[in-house]
Amino acid sequence: MSRTAAPDLGRSVRIVDDVVNVSYGDTPHPKVRRGEMGDAMYNLSMNMPRVDPLVRALAAGGVEERNLYRLALARVPKSETNPTKTLVRDPAAMSRHIKEVALAFGAGAVGIAASHPSFFYAKGARHNDGRVNDQSGPIEDSPEELARRFPFIISTPVPLDHEMIQAHRHFIGDIAYGLGDVTVTLVRTNLARYIAELGYAAEGGIAIPHAAAIAGGLGELGRNGMVITRKFGAQVLLGDCIATDLPLVADRPIDLGVEDFCKICRKCAVTCPTNSITFGDKVVWNGVEKYKIKWESCYRLRPYVADHWGTCLTCITVCPYSKPNTWWHGLALRVLRTTPVALRPAVVWPLKWLDDTFWGKIPRKRVRWLGYDSGIKPGEKACTIPGCNASHGDGGEGAPIQISATHRGGRADVGYYFPLKENANRFVKKA
Repeated sequence: MSRTAAPDLGRSVRIVDDVVNVSYGDTPHPKVRRGEMGDAMYNLSMNMPRVDPLVRALAAGGVEERNLYRLALARVPKSETNPTKTLVRDPAAMSRHIKEVALAFGAGAVGIAASHPSFFYAKGARHNDGRVNDQSGPIEDSPEELARRFPFIISTPVPLDHEMIQAHRHFIGDIAYGLGDVTVTLVRTNLARYIAELGYAAEGGIAIPHAAAIAGGLGELGRNGMVITRKFGAQVLLGDCIATDLPLVADRPIDLGVEDFCKICRKCAVTCPTNSITFGDKVVWNGVEKYKIKWESCYRLRPYVADHWGTCLTCITVCPYSKPNTWWHGLALRVLRTTPVALRPAVVWPLKWLDDTFWGKIPRKRVRWLGYDSGIKPGEKACTIPGCNASHGDGGEGAPIQISATHRGGRADVGYYFPLKENANRFVKKA
């Protein structure tokens, strides 16, 4: 249990009471692997191959793990620390250097947080395949001892491809997420090895990514439970962070106006297919004041839609902060950030109206990528006749004609969108 002075996390989330550190084994992925989320989730994670071959090449799953480069990389033995330490005379200069190295490895942004006991798991470390690493070493120490041994935590998130992520609830979105997962693992693994070669400790998987990213100035915590960043909005994959004793200078939390925007917007809550995102106010959960996500219902949806997509991504895509890094988007954020807090609601309302008007309340943009087409229901094949999106089977005699969205009177620029809101209650565990 963490009882030290609360860390500064900015305005979007606050530690207001004692925090009981959670063992990594009690987080969602290990629970799924133990079958505690039900047979359907267990079988999806451990026994069922994914439908799409490219998704199978990228996404973790019990029957496909031997094929995954990302998981093989994650299991490479930890680098031995060089016994000869590189002398660091200027921690600020080293901080700039480490950020440049991480960006060169493929990170989209880099944040350095000052450690705090509440940022660490109580026991066990996160593996990139979702399993618990119970090896001996630093993970057996108390959170207070970990914070003392590793004064800094480095976060190296990678952006998800903006155009591909527009195909949320589709295999294209799954593939974008998988590509991000590969990159974030590569960045973290290489950076940890580099720090070890400098002669300093670098431990991955022992600190909570969201806490470290927010404390390290990368973004703020949104209503959707995601870290919303300055440059990429919620369209980032945090991955594991690195706890280290390399002398650095910590960054400070930032104010992007997320606290003020999320109070009014609620766009993620409106579009969540399982009602897992609250419409209400923040609550205090385990000593932390934040919007509480019902992750159980979010997870339980997945086995029922596995033939169409694996990772929802809707709350990431619809977020007004998750827009291309254009001049007008930058201007909108700058106006919100520079407006006094008391006056921000007057700015949020017109900004949300603009987002709804130009991007849609429920974005359903059609995305075409490597032969995939989000305007076509997964499993259907588009007709090659210009303007026709119907599937005409394989062309064999008597082959059925499958009618797609355009033939039903839909718009050709609107992506296929699997409707689920009305069925949300069946994913909630009964008492």
